[in-house]
Amino acid sequence: MKSSFLQDLSDFITETEPLIERVDELSKETAIELYSMYETAAMAATQNIEIIDTELRVVLCDRLDRILEQIIGISSSLGQIDLHGIYTPAIHTYRRWGNVELLKDKGLTGYMLAKELGTRPIMMFGTNPAEYTNKDLLPELEILYTDVEAGDSRVYFEHLHKEHLKMDILILHGMYNETIGYLDTYRKYRPNGKVYCGLDMNRYWMERITWDSVAVSNFSKQCDIIGTSCRSLRDALNRNPKVSFPCRWIPNGFLNPFNTTVMADSGIKKNIILTVGRIGTSQKNNGELLIAFERVYRKMPGWELRLVGTIEPNFQPFIDKYYKVYPHMRKRVTFTGAISNKSELYREYAQAKLFVLTSQIEGGTPNVYAEALFHGCMFITSDIDAADDITNFGELGLKYKRGDIDGLSNSLVKLSLQADNEKLTKHISKALLYANKYFDWHRNAKKLAYMLCR
Repeated sequence: MKSSFLQDLSDFITETEPLIERVDELSKETAIELYSMYETAAMAATQNIEIIDTELRVVLCDRLDRILEQIIGISSSLGQIDLHGIYTPAIHTYRRWGNVELLKDKGLTGYMLAKELGTRPIMMFGTNPAEYTNKDLLPELEILYTDVEAGDSRVYFEHLHKEHLKMDILILHGMYNETIGYLDTYRKYRPNGKVYCGLDMNRYWMERITWDSVAVSNFSKQCDIIGTSCRSLRDALNRNPKVSFPCRWIPNGFLNPFNTTVMADSGIKKNIILTVGRIGTSQKNNGELLIAFERVYRKMPGWELRLVGTIEPNFQPFIDKYYKVYPHMRKRVTFTGAISNKSELYREYAQAKLFVLTSQIEGGTPNVYAEALFHGCMFITSDIDAADDITNFGELGLKYKRGDIDGLSNSLVKLSLQADNEKLTKHISKALLYANKYFDWHRNAKKLAYMLCR
């Protein structure tokens, strides 16, 4: 039985390889049929994961995502489906959604999926309407509000009991004790509802989960689709024999609801190194970039470093000491503070040639990456889980080993020498092709809609 199943699975992968090699040429009908076959194979591999080489599931799920790209590229929208609504609850720790999350994957997954399927996007719960200024940018979004104390789970289950018939699709973010319990209750009410869970995780969190526990296994089976935002984590999960689901790739995409021009033009770019985020957190590791740039600034005449974002109070002493020890860097390094105006922020991206991420850890692909990508930046990134996605395996930039400041310094010099107008123009063309294929929220919503509702 074991040898027969293994042989059949291996034969299927081998026999369909010629189709995969020319997947971009497949007709809609052939691509859809091939997708269904691979989906069946991936589920069979998962159900028999203990007796197969798990690398087979890695191959199957990678090919599933590649076939889906072709289907979405040539297929029209699914159109409106008879749905009451798509709900995105803030289940982990039973907290409330924050305003900034409306424009990240937490809010945009359900919102963009609802636009694609022609139904209502609902987030639950918020604190009070005045705090959600970003809602004006997402006019169809509905937010449910409550004044019940954060952390009190009763409000979620009371809502579920009353409104479950309207909750046709459930969007979950992360696998926590709270989401596990909530999904179990949802399934009792809505066994035929659709559920997508985005695992906002990194490798360290992934390695701490007891994947073969009863609770985790049941949660996995109760989801229709589980995905991560970077391919290395997708592959690591599919490689793990204790993981009881085929994992998919849904990147954190880019959406521009601000009526703001996005410019990817080598002619307006300057010799600027840019990073954007919460400046000074241990996670973002910005000190590494400051030190690396000082080491090589003489080799990069005319270049400057700009750090955009709120500065953590405990990082200010580092900045003060940096300027005291390296007073010459005051003219080369600028801390802009937070930039809430998107026109101003996009101008920073548009003028920068290099975008640098020095993170110690990220939950998949950082949200700022897609913004920088659509503005045509070149990339340097630490070797976080999503590093290969960020550089497209070296085509769009360089990665260095976390903590290797010399490696970062050398990457800065190397990429600065490749950032003339001619090379930038070629780079931007490649970056935009990559961006539009994998990091456009409109397109990613079509993928998720197909996976859940075809």
